[in-house]
Amino acid sequence: MYLITIEGGDGSGKGIATKMLEEILIEEFPNFPIWITSEPRRDHPLGQLAVESVRTGEAGPVREASLFAADRLDHSHAWIIPRLKKGMIVISERNVHSSLVYQGIVGEIGLEDIAKLNSAACIPDLCIWVDCDPEMALRRITHGTLREATMDKQEYFETDELQAKIRAGYASLLSGELPMPEPFNRGSVVGPILNE
Repeated sequence: MYLITIEGGDGSGKGIATKMLEEILIEEFPNFPIWITSEPRRDHPLGQLAVESVRTGEAGPVREASLFAADRLDHSHAWIIPRLKKGMIVISERNVHSSLVYQGIVGEIGLEDIAKLNSAACIPDLCIWVDCDPEMALRRITHGTLREATMDKQEYFETDELQAKIRAGYASLLSGELPMPEPFNRGSVVGPILNE
């Protein structure tokens, strides 16, 4: 059926947006089953490797990108595509746009190289971009319920400087200022939806 992704910087409100979208779709389309997922998959060995790669920043953007792509390709072919073929709506908190921004733009690998690395993954039909001021997002991460729920999750991206670069990267890519690379230019983007 459809792959919808929720994108945005750390602490921007992607989890809340995912739950809200699920509730709306259940109400509006009660006959279509909905499956919620996220990337990286914290309950899968490939996803766990990807998560570990961003804990300290020592892995570097190329290794990070490769591990996230490996998790995404397996996720696409083993989990997402079978559900889409069954007529399900799949909502993913994060997907390829995260790699395009975090490793492609912020990590300076380049959009084309990240797109090539992920070219066999599912192409999102719709990307919903949740935007948030980086200072507020970091407060949510470090002092709010988000950190309480993920005490072991801290990543090197969680600094003012990097969150500002991530926000600017999403703004450049998802607003159309930078061209979305093939094949991921086939989907639509909605946003920014400002979460203050």
